[in-house]
Amino acid sequence: MSAVLLLLLGLADAAFAGFRASAGRDGRIRRAAAHARAARRGVALGAPGLLLTALVAGTLLLTAGSPADRYAELDAAARRMLLVLAPYTLAVAVSLVAYLWAPHRVGTLAVVIGLGPLTLLRPLVVAAGAVAAAWGSPAAGAVAVTAAAGVLLVEPLVHRRWYATPL
Repeated sequence: MSAVLLLLLGLADAAFAGFRASAGRDGRIRRAAAHARAARRGVALGAPGLLLTALVAGTLLLTAGSPADRYAELDAAARRMLLVLAPYTLAVAVSLVAYLWAPHRVGTLAVVIGLGPLTLLRPLVVAAGAVAAAWGSPAAGAVAVTAAAGVLLVEPLVHRRWYATPL
């Protein structure tokens, strides 16, 4: 179950990474189609990284002397990673809800004190989650490093592929 939650979190993060790569590039007001396209691009580049992470985990399970013990080890690592990522995810979700549905001033405040600083902290939180997952387990470390690299590379790759040229 922890792995499924991390997968869903990774796909959502990839969609937001695609959005962030395109945000602020165009002054038009009606940009829903452009934002949706950017989110799809993020998921398209994030999914292979998540698939690679699943392949690393699957290989470690298949080559383990005791697959049940290795599964328990990787599941415990996923739970440790979720313990680090969950508070951050909750803070981002609260900021997004405030931005989207609160009165204008509250939404602006949510961006200034919530989403802005949280975006800057994202790489550190992902790295902390990977360290927590890898703690005491080389196998979990391989999976965590693969996942963290895949998540952190999405936004620069989307930006370079589709949004590097100024409008």
